[in-house]
Amino acid sequence: SVPYNGVTTTCEALWMGVPTVSVVGDRSLARYGLTVLANAGLRDCVATDGAGYVDRAVALASDAPALAELRRGMRERLQASPLLDGPAYARNFAAACRRMMEIMAEREAD
Repeated sequence: SVPYNGVTTTCEALWMGVPTVSVVGDRSLARYGLTVLANAGLRDCVATDGAGYVDRAVALASDAPALAELRRGMRERLQASPLLDGPAYARNFAAACRRMMEIMAEREAD
């Protein structure tokens, strides 16, 4: 999880019901875990430093009933999240492409 938080591996772990704890770093590749976990509604699994990482991992592992419940509902959690909302992603991507084309046209017109 440090320094590269993973994207695909984090999503795959979550899909298989394995909660992931991540540390937020100061570069984009060290912030992917935050993005994935926050969008999955698991912001509590994100730490800002090594000590917080250990604290969160120990807390998660120490509460077996809560961990089992979290694991049991993980796929449904992901399916309801923006991470697996393909139509919304496509709409947002298309809108971003349109906006980039508008900006390029504005610059060419100047």
